[in-house]
Amino acid sequence: MANNSFRRIPFKVFNSLLLVCPIFLLLSCMKPQVEQTARSGQMTLAVDKQLGDIAVSQVKMFRSYYPDAHVSVISVNSKESMKLLLEHTVRAALIGGPLEAAEEALFAKESSLLRREPVGRDALVCIVNTRNPLRNISLEELKHTFTRREERGIQALVTADDFRLQSFFAALIGDKRENLRAWGCKSDSALIMRISSDDSAVGLLFQSSPELKRLSENPKSNIRVLPLLRKSGNTPWILPTQQNIYDGSYPLVTTVYYVYYSGDPLAAGFGAWLGSAGQKVFERSSLAPFQLVERTIILN
Repeated sequence: MANNSFRRIPFKVFNSLLLVCPIFLLLSCMKPQVEQTARSGQMTLAVDKQLGDIAVSQVKMFRSYYPDAHVSVISVNSKESMKLLLEHTVRAALIGGPLEAAEEALFAKESSLLRREPVGRDALVCIVNTRNPLRNISLEELKHTFTRREERGIQALVTADDFRLQSFFAALIGDKRENLRAWGCKSDSALIMRISSDDSAVGLLFQSSPELKRLSENPKSNIRVLPLLRKSGNTPWILPTQQNIYDGSYPLVTTVYYVYYSGDPLAAGFGAWLGSAGQKVFERSSLAPFQLVERTIILN
């Protein structure tokens, strides 16, 4: 009996090793968690969809300096970005304009925790196709176009789910979003397709919309941007160039905000990046920086 028990011991040890080895292998394959600091860790950033491309560019540049920082970008319609942040589904948001009244009220309740920083400048642009007889338009004419049905035979278009664009434009012309009389297209690309085929259509888009960038890179595009004027008269018409957006001479300029929870190290660190080195990334995009970055010129 004793000999038989002695012989069974190695088999017990062997069986135990079979159970323990997979655990060691699993532990060795697991990645160690990165410490949450201003320059390391993981977070998800919600962005208004027209800002998706520029947000990805900012994240790539940020990671080139701080490789331990992992920021995931999700592009959503403008009604969802702040909602996700307030629900703590994401840890920061990049939004293309001021908060709507309902968002502002919710923001006020969380004001001790939330921070809102201006980081860039965007603009609304008015587009038509090349066969449209309009060559420029004033804010007053634009207001009439988007608040009166079929004004002078013109069809006004917006993207249906871009509530921030609609609210910002309505506030700028002294009206409410509910009073806009515009056809809602299902996407920016659908709006552009409609304008491309309709000589009477006039559309509003954010300058940062990736669809506008694609148009600018397409030599066969039949879409053009209308110059604007604050008031009808002899003052020169103004195009949404980066300089005109930055200095505010273009009439439809809006601010891009970064909103985050102040107690979150990585969210605060990424916000600090956007307000400093990230301004150079905005300069190389369709947006304008919120402030110019100082440059040092070394003379030999």
